[in-house]
Amino acid sequence: MKTTKFLFGNAAILATLTLLAAGCGSTSNTAAEINGRKISRAELEQTVTELADAGQTPVVDGEVDGETVRSILSALVQGAATDQLLKEYDQEITQADRDAVKAKIAQNTDTSTYTQHLKDLIIELNAGTLALARVVAPDAKKAAAMYEKAPGSLGVLCVRHLVVETEAVANEAIAKFADGTDFSKLAGEFSTEPNAKESGGALGGTDNACITLAEYQSGFDADFTAGALLAKPGVAYGPVKSSFGYHVIYVRPFVEVAEDISKLLAKNTGANLLTGYIATSKIKVDSAYGVWSSARGGIITS
Repeated sequence: MKTTKFLFGNAAILATLTLLAAGCGSTSNTAAEINGRKISRAELEQTVTELADAGQTPVVDGEVDGETVRSILSALVQGAATDQLLKEYDQEITQADRDAVKAKIAQNTDTSTYTQHLKDLIIELNAGTLALARVVAPDAKKAAAMYEKAPGSLGVLCVRHLVVETEAVANEAIAKFADGTDFSKLAGEFSTEPNAKESGGALGGTDNACITLAEYQSGFDADFTAGALLAKPGVAYGPVKSSFGYHVIYVRPFVEVAEDISKLLAKNTGANLLTGYIATSKIKVDSAYGVWSSARGGIITS
């Protein structure tokens, strides 16, 4: 979720708001938490109210809809994650970052109706994006360790898979893998996917064996992506049921795809690492707002 969405909006300014249809009935003071960093319900409600009053988020019959609230809370979680990741990579948001964001806002947006809290929040969230651009990719040794522990932590996934119609057939393929059959051969033998024999079940871009995690989150079946995030390198994981059938997922060993990971990560290092960091972090969300989905990179309805 891009924080710049806060900068632009055409909704009419409303002075009053019946706050949070999605959060009614909650007794928790914490709206969300990431790696121990809490986002209070008061913080969320203040942000939603101020965005609504400034005409930056839609209000219907005095209420902000649940999807909008989940979007805003997801952005706050992303902001907290950005701070955590920057510290991990010895970076920080600088005054120059903040000044650059202020200048851009001044050129494009009338903020005369914004509270100071809202202005500061928008600046900080967007300045975090500028700081992320200075993050340097981990060296090969660190990248290998991260990949071995949780492949998705690098913000890319390098996957082969096979898909079949029944769970029993998927388990048969897993058993053959355990007996030593190469996964690409299994994909060619079992998978109902077109061209599986030629591709060996590989999922990749036109010039890379890997795909960014952000692309998985936005374009792939969520159940499949969730399974891919749980899989370990060199292991046949599954069966994973999706809308297409039953999958067996194989995350390719680091040594096989190290160069591809490096090339893909280099294109947008900070953003990719942030996506991976969030997807592999411990995130809790008050059930009044929904649940966190690593497969979607945000809060969804429970």
